[in-house]
Amino acid sequence: MRRTKQLTHSSNVGDGAFTRHFRGAFQALFAICAALLIALSPSAARAGEKDEEALIGIAEALGQHLSGKSDAALESLKKLLATCSGKACEKGTRAQVYLGIGIVYAAGKKDIEAARIAFENALYEDSSVTPDKQFSTPNVSSAFSTAKTNFKKSGGQPPATRPPPSKDQIEAVGSAQGQLNGRDWSGCMQTVIASMVDREFAAGKLMLAKCEDAGDLVIEASADAKLALKYAEEERNNDVLKQAQALVAKLEGDTPVLILVLPKGVTGVEIKVDGVVVSKEDAEKGIPRNPGKATIEIKGKKGQFPFNFKTTETIDRGERITVNADQGDNKNNAAVQQCLLAATTPDDLKRCIESGGKQRGLTVLGGVEFTTYNATDIVNVVSPAVYLSAENPTSGWQLGGSFLVDVVSSASPDIVATASRRYDEVRVAGSLAASYKIGPAKVGLSGAFSHEGDYAGRGGGVSVSADFMEKRLTPALSYSFGYDTMGRTGTPWEVFSRDVMRHTIDAGASIVLNGSTIAVVGGTVQLDVGDYSKPYRHVAMFASNTAPLLPRGASRSLVAANRLDMMPFEQVPEDGRNRFAVFGRVARRFETSTLRIDERLYTDDWGLKATTTDLRFLYDVNDRFRAGPHLRFHFQSGVDFWQRAYTATFTPGGFQVPKYRTGDKENGPMFAGTLGLFARYQLSDIFSASVQVEGIYSQYLDHLYIFDRLGIFTSTNIDMEID
Repeated sequence: MRRTKQLTHSSNVGDGAFTRHFRGAFQALFAICAALLIALSPSAARAGEKDEEALIGIAEALGQHLSGKSDAALESLKKLLATCSGKACEKGTRAQVYLGIGIVYAAGKKDIEAARIAFENALYEDSSVTPDKQFSTPNVSSAFSTAKTNFKKSGGQPPATRPPPSKDQIEAVGSAQGQLNGRDWSGCMQTVIASMVDREFAAGKLMLAKCEDAGDLVIEASADAKLALKYAEEERNNDVLKQAQALVAKLEGDTPVLILVLPKGVTGVEIKVDGVVVSKEDAEKGIPRNPGKATIEIKGKKGQFPFNFKTTETIDRGERITVNADQGDNKNNAAVQQCLLAATTPDDLKRCIESGGKQRGLTVLGGVEFTTYNATDIVNVVSPAVYLSAENPTSGWQLGGSFLVDVVSSASPDIVATASRRYDEVRVAGSLAASYKIGPAKVGLSGAFSHEGDYAGRGGGVSVSADFMEKRLTPALSYSFGYDTMGRTGTPWEVFSRDVMRHTIDAGASIVLNGSTIAVVGGTVQLDVGDYSKPYRHVAMFASNTAPLLPRGASRSLVAANRLDMMPFEQVPEDGRNRFAVFGRVARRFETSTLRIDERLYTDDWGLKATTTDLRFLYDVNDRFRAGPHLRFHFQSGVDFWQRAYTATFTPGGFQVPKYRTGDKENGPMFAGTLGLFARYQLSDIFSASVQVEGIYSQYLDHLYIFDRLGIFTSTNIDMEID
């Protein structure tokens, strides 16, 4: 073990104030210089990562002590102990910190007992340490001598970090026990509390917990018993430690718990127990209580009407009482029960409570959306869309559809590099979906289409889900089939077209963990069948000695000047691509906010691997307005056959090019980060408006033509809901 040199120097404590401060500053400067020399020595290279910082900190703290600032010095040294925990510092460095603490306690604070404990800890870290002679005051020498004697007697065992109780304190505990035996738990408490005015100790806290337990103050007793357990460990008092452990376990079983089932559909909820405000989370999780009576008051607003609930409950030791506040306002209780019997989804249950039992009939949902995307690689997209659905939750059916138009102005760098003209394309797409509830199961059908000048897509799917465990577990399974035709703009389909297909299977489950937390887990398997090579994309070829010289993001002119006089079409594996993904989501509703975290892991048989993390937080500014940030991080590797610059080999039969080649930047290694803001405002009982703005930065790690890209995405929605 490397030993740390002593860094402690001092002046005569009897000097005048000016001389003491002058010498203190000089000695602190000397100590800092010594610390720096040690930190920069070859042996320091093998030290913990915080050793250098600690050595300098010791010198500075002792400088504070020499200037008469003992309290500040102790604070600095105690912070250093936290910094040096574990492997952050060598044991010898921690020993020096403890030495400094002992010196300040003995010489500055005149606390010999605290100094003795610090010195014992220093010896435990490094048995060879000793205070510098410059600090050898009578108090320092006495405390260190006692510490050394105790350390030898302990055989090198860890020392106590808390001083033992005094004789008077031990006698007070005996007196309190006598009062408790006489069933005077209040007098018992007063005696113990008086004994701990100057310093708390393990046996005192344990006795106090016993007094409180006798007076049915189990909450207070549990807190003091845990402190007794902590102090006993610090004092190395095994007898008190065992008693405290037993009392903590007993009190955990004896503590009553009050659980509130809060009213659904009530806004502005205020909860009070015995006049003290309680949060929703604590009320639903369970409120530890002392035995006795508890008065519960809940106020809020259900729709346009006030909601009031009040009850007084008696709770005994060890009991868990559940109070259902949903039954507090029972004017419409019969109607609510009838509505609940007819409900077929969790949303139906919520609406039954909110409406006071009014059956929900036909509901029309709809809206318009306008999105834009603009990026620095000259890709601009404008997409207006409209969506409309009708549902009758109590009857169990739903029908809806959407239609959108994409106007794309594209000048993707790898396309322009082939000397293709700039082009504008318009894509139209639509979808239709329907579902029906049959008992606990829900069956759905969907279909979709899209069409543009060189691509036609068709697809359909079926899904099934079911509710279990009182609708707290909802597994789901779906299958969809896509059949697309790829062509070239201006070329008849019969002259050139290529069919590709997709089979997609999704499986997952949503789990209601508690009244405010939902988790979703699942996975996706997508089997792409057919040749997905882009009919427009040509891939530049280079000589083997030229390809390695091309930098990331090489310009079109640089590529044109160095490539071979050939640019074959892109070619990816003709038999398709098998994709696999797993995902998880946790959504947590707090009193006035919502947090959602998503994680997705992806891989495929082309060798691409990716991870995507998504975080959204929404804060309810008031009943009508909510807003919050959106963060997203995406990282991926490239496909197995990815190359920044592909090489062609000349043979007697002509140039031989790689079998698989691609210039699609989405197939190469990259990362992307998204930072956005979402806001939604309830315009009226029917209409709401939302706006989303996001900045997306992408960097391509091994690509020609493009190094990075910055895009701006916007979305504006007007939503409608009519019951």
